[in-house]
Amino acid sequence: MTMGGAQGGEATAPRRRIWVQQVAVETNRLKMRVDAARARGDLTEPQEMVAVGVDGFIERARAAAFRDDPIPGRLANWWRGTLVEAAYRNMHSARSAMLDLYTDAELRAEIPMVVARANATLHRDDPRRSTIAELTALPTARLRPRMRRLVGDSYEKLDLEHAQLRSFRNIVLLATAFLFVCVVVTLVFVYARPSWVPLCFKTADDGVNACPSHAGPGAQPTGPDILVATAMGGLGGAFAAVLSIRNLKGTANPYDVPVALAVLKFPLGAMTAILGLVAIKGGFAPGLSNLDNQGQILAYALLFGFSQQALSRLLDKRAQDLLEGLPGGDAAAPLPNAKAEPPAVLLPADGGGAAAPAPPVPGDGAPAAEATATATAGTGEPTGTEEEVPAAGSAVPDKDRPVDEPDAATQQDQFDQLRDTGNARKDQSEDEEAELLEKEFGAPDAQGIYGAPAGGTSAPPAAAPAEPSGPAGQEGQS
Repeated sequence: MTMGGAQGGEATAPRRRIWVQQVAVETNRLKMRVDAARARGDLTEPQEMVAVGVDGFIERARAAAFRDDPIPGRLANWWRGTLVEAAYRNMHSARSAMLDLYTDAELRAEIPMVVARANATLHRDDPRRSTIAELTALPTARLRPRMRRLVGDSYEKLDLEHAQLRSFRNIVLLATAFLFVCVVVTLVFVYARPSWVPLCFKTADDGVNACPSHAGPGAQPTGPDILVATAMGGLGGAFAAVLSIRNLKGTANPYDVPVALAVLKFPLGAMTAILGLVAIKGGFAPGLSNLDNQGQILAYALLFGFSQQALSRLLDKRAQDLLEGLPGGDAAAPLPNAKAEPPAVLLPADGGGAAAPAPPVPGDGAPAAEATATATAGTGEPTGTEEEVPAAGSAVPDKDRPVDEPDAATQQDQFDQLRDTGNARKDQSEDEEAELLEKEFGAPDAQGIYGAPAGGTSAPPAAAPAEPSGPAGQEGQS
């Protein structure tokens, strides 16, 4: 199989689609990278086999895009997405396999792109997602398979989401066709027998009747009545379709889901208009059993046609959820401050012992001091100062409170210290807070301590410091 299909006469029509141009450009780029890897002359036998496989994926992707192989019918291809799925799945497989042909420098240069694609494709809570710091800390022997698996999972998730989107579009189109047939059958039978579904209303006691298509004394149901009511309901559905499309975000996928939803609203609006007028005629609408003139009948038909939005909005919401799950959507967006504290990567220790966490990369949310302390953890050497690394078994200092608070500090001293260190409460003044403390603990003593023990005003003795439980030079905290 060759790339000659790009110049064939049958490829003229398919190449007008934008996705065909995308596949053609991307496969040319992948082919160039394979040729460049072979030109280096350092490919091993397994890598040469991978290069042959990548060439095969490229050829099959181009053959599907240019309608060389497979060659489905136009209607079957549009309904099942045969060519789109074949082209993109082969191209994605080629991209994933290309990682085995990269040099070490090229592989590490792909880390940001791989992480960005995974973050845009996988869900924000997916455990397969990684950070740049995690991948950078891995040795090359472990990095290459990890990145290949991550790229493959990302593209597999993307392909499944596009298949799900196409299936949703087909379901919507089937529902549209079913409703359209129902409306047509109703029009045919009611037009031939207007008395079966009478849509005329008596407006006064003098015998004046109002129908959707005419009004006058003694007016009776006619065939055009159902046509006019259906047309007004269809106009209401079309207006609802315009309003609903404005809330849908654009997408680059080849399946026109918003268009399918817009087409559905037209027969659905026509059907709800007929059913609404019949409900009023039968007295099922509370407080509304008659319409006074022809204008009211047309207005209600239009309103009922628009009211189908209450039903179809659930489909609009489902379509929006599917579109947001694709790259660029809100569902795949990372959480705020997601890069602040990347999880540590366990690396094997040099001596064959327990695995030690990889040091976080400074500048990626981890301070340099924490990076230094983590890098020396598990080596038996001091990893920081007494404030940075507490002794084993001791309490971890609360970083939200001052660590140099005197033992005999009064309540006012604590308030002043909190204010000076930026921890003052912003929602009430000190007087208001003192009033709350007094209500809860009682009046303060001479030293300003609320709820002092009876029989003395001295401050309670400070707790004795705990015995050292860690390395020399580190003190435990009570």
